[in-house]
Amino acid sequence: MNVFNTLLSGVMGTSTMTLFSYAASEKEGQQFKEPILLHKLFRRALPFLPGKRSGRSARFDGWILHYIAGFLFSAAYDRIWNKTRVTPSIPAGMVLGAVSGLAGIAIWDLMFRMHPDPPKVNVKDYYKHLMAAHVVFGVFAALGYRAPEGVEKAVEVMEMEEEAELGI
Repeated sequence: MNVFNTLLSGVMGTSTMTLFSYAASEKEGQQFKEPILLHKLFRRALPFLPGKRSGRSARFDGWILHYIAGFLFSAAYDRIWNKTRVTPSIPAGMVLGAVSGLAGIAIWDLMFRMHPDPPKVNVKDYYKHLMAAHVVFGVFAALGYRAPEGVEKAVEVMEMEEEAELGI
């Protein structure tokens, strides 16, 4: 596993997906914010945990859970990119994102069904949103995975240009 690329992939994919979800929540006037929903599921399932139950700082657990999920998806992508002919590209990211969307919908559906007190969400709209959000995740996870390669190439080009200017 390429740990650095996988971590960068997870951060870029999860961050962009979350921005997409926050924007969609505002536009649609519905709750699509994964970290907040995860926080509510987590705290309602484990009410005995110490700490504040509300407020921005209390949502930290939802953010941690969301990024852990992103890293797990990115680790699966890393395995696919290193064990198959599939490369980290925008088209591959879209396909992997759609497959991840199906997995994500199944996981959320299971959590909502099994939870003793799930947050009120229009699941039909939320699941449609999750599919689109995971496609966003897949694309930006692929771009994040390739980012270090792009930086290396840019440095090589700059070094070649510098050497050419110096006549080396």
